[in-house]
Amino acid sequence: MNKIIKNIWIVMVAIWFVACDSEPDSTHYPNVILTGEAVKAIRAEQAHLPLLKQSIDGLQKNVELEMMNGIEVPIPKDPAGGYTHLRHKQNYMNMYGAGVLWQVTGEARFANYVRDMLLAYAELYPTLEVHPVKASYAPGRLFWQQLNEAVWLVYVSQAYDCIAGILTAEQKELIENELLVPYADFLSVENPKVFNRVHNHGVWAAAAVGMTGFAIDNEELVNRAFNGVETGPKEEVGAGFLVQLTQLFSPDGYYTEGPYYQRYAMLPYLLFAQAIDNNRPEMKIFEYRDNILQKAALTTLQLTNTNGQFFPINDALKSMSYMSTSLVHAVDFVYGLDESQKELLSIARQQGEVIICEAGLKVARAIANGEARLFKWESKEFRDGPEGKQGAFGVLRSNSGKNSQTVTMKYASQGMGHGHFDRLTISFYDQGKEILQDYGAARYVNVEYKHGGRYLPENKTWARQTIAHNTLVVDKDSQSEGNVKTASSHHSEPWVFDASKEDVKVMSAKENKAYEGVNMHRTIALLNLPEVSEDAIILDLYRVESEAQHKYHLPYYYKGQMMHTNVDYKAETTALQAMGKNDGYQHLWQTAEGLMTEGTNRFVWLNEDRFYTLTTEAQTNDKLLLTRIGAGDPEFSLRNEPAVIFERDKTASTLFASAIEAHGNKHPVTELVSGLKGHVAEIKTLINNSEYTLVQLAFANESKVVFAICNNSNDQSASHQLMANGQEYNWTGVCQLFK
Repeated sequence: MNKIIKNIWIVMVAIWFVACDSEPDSTHYPNVILTGEAVKAIRAEQAHLPLLKQSIDGLQKNVELEMMNGIEVPIPKDPAGGYTHLRHKQNYMNMYGAGVLWQVTGEARFANYVRDMLLAYAELYPTLEVHPVKASYAPGRLFWQQLNEAVWLVYVSQAYDCIAGILTAEQKELIENELLVPYADFLSVENPKVFNRVHNHGVWAAAAVGMTGFAIDNEELVNRAFNGVETGPKEEVGAGFLVQLTQLFSPDGYYTEGPYYQRYAMLPYLLFAQAIDNNRPEMKIFEYRDNILQKAALTTLQLTNTNGQFFPINDALKSMSYMSTSLVHAVDFVYGLDESQKELLSIARQQGEVIICEAGLKVARAIANGEARLFKWESKEFRDGPEGKQGAFGVLRSNSGKNSQTVTMKYASQGMGHGHFDRLTISFYDQGKEILQDYGAARYVNVEYKHGGRYLPENKTWARQTIAHNTLVVDKDSQSEGNVKTASSHHSEPWVFDASKEDVKVMSAKENKAYEGVNMHRTIALLNLPEVSEDAIILDLYRVESEAQHKYHLPYYYKGQMMHTNVDYKAETTALQAMGKNDGYQHLWQTAEGLMTEGTNRFVWLNEDRFYTLTTEAQTNDKLLLTRIGAGDPEFSLRNEPAVIFERDKTASTLFASAIEAHGNKHPVTELVSGLKGHVAEIKTLINNSEYTLVQLAFANESKVVFAICNNSNDQSASHQLMANGQEYNWTGVCQLFK
């Protein structure tokens, strides 16, 4: 190790005083993301564009701090979160930043820094074998997994592109032949299974190799990125960048692994597309599949809570938001392609930075000119699958602003290896706060203490299991028997999505293959009834059809502190037991149990300064179970969060009918409490059979509404007529709210 580091420093010292006094060469470099024309414009305008100037100044401050510490390229030995991992990660960021700064400032010290570090890596890389931490199906050399390896090259290819014009022929030959080409070969021809995989890992690898090809003018690498490795294994749909664009996005721009990984994958997609557009404009890559990349970027923004955080379905970390680097790129690139998208400017302003390229320049100009418009969140159904025929992810919002109440439901495909067994799960958000939560992933990224920052064992034993979600569990088993291959062979069936009405917005879907012999149908209706409540009321109807009897559990993972229930329960105050031995139940403590009374039952909790009530209709012998996550967790990796579970045993076909509402206020300073009780006084099923479900809500102000849905036809032109509770109900379409 000492010998290698010594050799690196000998190279650095030998080249340290090589002169680099010329202006950046814009005749050939850069041409991957930055262009010569963009550099000239940025130099000329930055002083008059506050957001652009702020972005350049921030980048320069960070890079200069790193430059003060010198250059270190240690021999890789650590997992994610370890010193060498983080050092190599910081190095690629430093090289990228310094390369950009060389272009926009013309200060030779930045180009020298990149050159010297690249030469150091060119000395180190040929000596490396497979990374010593063998914890990935695809280990890298600098990093423990090839995914990180590809990210490194995506950034370094841009850095090289920025400073290649100042290199001598000998330096270029050394860096390209000893580092960049072997590195690209390692990601592709030496690991074709990963490179050809239709997956976000394959996207990153294709982008890395293709961008390197453009940076060093290597047609073979570019074609490899487009078409995959011909000698390697390929999936039936093929391989390469265009296949990744075709297979992983639906026509609506929904990414099959879910919003969290959509955010992560957008960066290589957009960067490589921009590189293609700069170098192969005749391909019109941004027009491919009816502008799929623009759609995907806009969809990614819509797949957020109004606080900007992504809906955490599948393997997702809940704090990730549109403030991430990927979404800064997404906002800038999409605006750069379509300057009529003024709503994006309000997001860019909130992000507080732009990418230093032509797209970022356009964003900074528009914001400086006062062109920003408020971003509007939409109620929308996002279809899944390459042709949009593999289910969907539904989002209902009470309005388009930040104070919206939002409900999501997953009725999409499995989501590949990062998917959870959670068909028909829901989440609820109120004014940007998570109220009914999705656990997300069990992982502490880059925290070496927790299994090197990788996914924890509890991600499989808890976070992916059905009981960890707000959806029905049958006989305490996970959907599809917890088998990814089985779950990936089918998807849920969208039934109806209608957000066109002011008083009721509806999404409904069926899942008939998650449990053998059990058909499930969930309908969410977002009711806007200003005469009843200033907040939306959520009606949740979960139908089950089965010829055999089962035990059903329907959990609601609430955020906050329990305040009240009218169920007479017994709490476990001295000893706790896990609720089971597998399928996630081994991680749930049962903290209380109560027998529910037939009819209307309530559960109330407080989240910060707002009250929330879950009102449900119980049948004879139904139980209310209070639980808390954390059993079977000797390393204390799981968040100890509560849930209320409705249990219905020895039952075949049935309906769980519930309403969820926000109400009242507890002022933190005055300590005054208002609106302690919810507005829903009673929930009552009028009809539930294979043809129709009608449920009545009675409110404290003595008004009533009835929601009706057809269960055996989703023909929007069909007419329906039936009697219930002595009253005739007529409507056209799938569902109707009667007041």
